[in-house]
Amino acid sequence: MSYHMLLEHSNKMLASVRNEDWDTLIEAEVEYVREVERLSHAEAQVQLSEDQQLDKLQLLSTIMDQDREVRERLVARRAMLEQTLLSMQKKQKLEHSYRN
Repeated sequence: MSYHMLLEHSNKMLASVRNEDWDTLIEAEVEYVREVERLSHAEAQVQLSEDQQLDKLQLLSTIMDQDREVRERLVARRAMLEQTLLSMQKKQKLEHSYRN
């Protein structure tokens, strides 16, 4: 079942964001999106058994939990970058005032 592959991509994204490995995160996200697209086309033609549906539900629940953590960490990273940028702008203004 391809949801296992989707979970693998999700695991890689989560590990990347936890390690602050942004390049690997982007690569993993691209692969994740490709798998979602492939899966959406393939699933339209497949009828899942009850056990397969339960497996799918469990996998999707795990993937959603991981997605939530990835998003939370990305929001925190964005806030940190915004702070850094603001600090750099203040420093540049201060340096500019001393020069003039």
